[in-house]
Amino acid sequence: MRALVRQLQSRSGLTGRAWTFIACGAALVLGGLVAAVAPLVQLGALLVLLPVAAAVLTRMPTSALVLERRLSARELSCGDQLQVTVTVSGRFPRGRSVLLEDLADPALGGAHRFAVDGMTGQAISRPHYRVRVRARGVHHLGPMRLHVVDRFGMVHRIRTVAGREEVLVTPRVTPLDPVVLGGASVGRGAGHVGPLGAATDDVIPREYHPGDEVRRIDWKASARTGSLMVRSEESPWRAAVTLVLDLRGADHHGEAPDSSVDAMLELAASIGCLALASGWDCSVRTTDDVGLFTGSPMSGVEAERRELLRALATAPLSGASVPAAGLRQSVDTASSGPLVLLLGALPPQSARLLAGVGAHRSPRMCVSLAAEQWGRAGDGGPGRQALAAEALAHFRAGGWRVVRMERDTGPAAAWAGLVGAP
Repeated sequence: MRALVRQLQSRSGLTGRAWTFIACGAALVLGGLVAAVAPLVQLGALLVLLPVAAAVLTRMPTSALVLERRLSARELSCGDQLQVTVTVSGRFPRGRSVLLEDLADPALGGAHRFAVDGMTGQAISRPHYRVRVRARGVHHLGPMRLHVVDRFGMVHRIRTVAGREEVLVTPRVTPLDPVVLGGASVGRGAGHVGPLGAATDDVIPREYHPGDEVRRIDWKASARTGSLMVRSEESPWRAAVTLVLDLRGADHHGEAPDSSVDAMLELAASIGCLALASGWDCSVRTTDDVGLFTGSPMSGVEAERRELLRALATAPLSGASVPAAGLRQSVDTASSGPLVLLLGALPPQSARLLAGVGAHRSPRMCVSLAAEQWGRAGDGGPGRQALAAEALAHFRAGGWRVVRMERDTGPAAAWAGLVGAP
């Protein structure tokens, strides 16, 4: 019975108040007819006709309005402001207003409501609102719903008039000192692809293109493939900056967007963007041995930068209790280059496992977040600090550069602290 009532309300747009008027009016009409009291019948008929008249007068075809939503950006960093402009054009009588409701995820402030007064001719209204986005991830704005309500609360119609939009909120990127990665890499990266014609032992033949020098034709490769081949004389080997992130939920504190995880991802985004801009290949893995991103500036720095930020924005927390056993092999078999380990509140037993990762990499750098400082009061204390000191001692003994990142220490200061760190 209740489901039937809800279905009738949704189709007709009549509210509970309207149905009460109708029920009371019908009862009065019936009672007036039985008792042969004309005024009672007239009063009942009036109560029934009021909701019906309201439904007729508020009926407005959705084709009378054209709505368009425009976003100031579809990719933003945490803390940026998103401006949404809604263009409403069309015609409906003056003196009547409609309520627009733009649904949104909680990270985008939830539903946003604004009224549009009656317009005639080809009038255009452009209401807008602003949202400060903080939580990382992929969020959705919409759908937009049109509410038509009469003055007496008899009718409430809801129509969907616009679809959904996707908004990507990425970790903020902070400028970092490029010297920390090594001065030789700045501008082109180590193991870069050399210019054509350079001497190298790694000669890779490719198909002939008009304009190639005749002296670079590889006749043996041409005879073997049946096509004219030339020596590209490129070195395919490239050193990479490898980031390993501790995204285990047990090692972090705080709630998004103010959490140790968000602080770590901001630092990871800053390091990754620095590596790509400096010419390094970049690889990002988690302590669960899950690859989040692999990219090279050879494919275009801006495109790879966007992919890196998207990967970090959508990186999930892990429920694992210890680092994956295969992480060491994955890092050891990767190409050489700097290794950067970003840790939360790592237990000493996990530190012993991670301290042996990437023994052939140089340099090896470790940034340990004081994750307890992002938690509730009382989460820290001498006991936590002692465990952190014991964990970091394993990395210092293994030859890592180690720095501890406090909550009040920005990514740039923590990164700069790796220069000459013990």
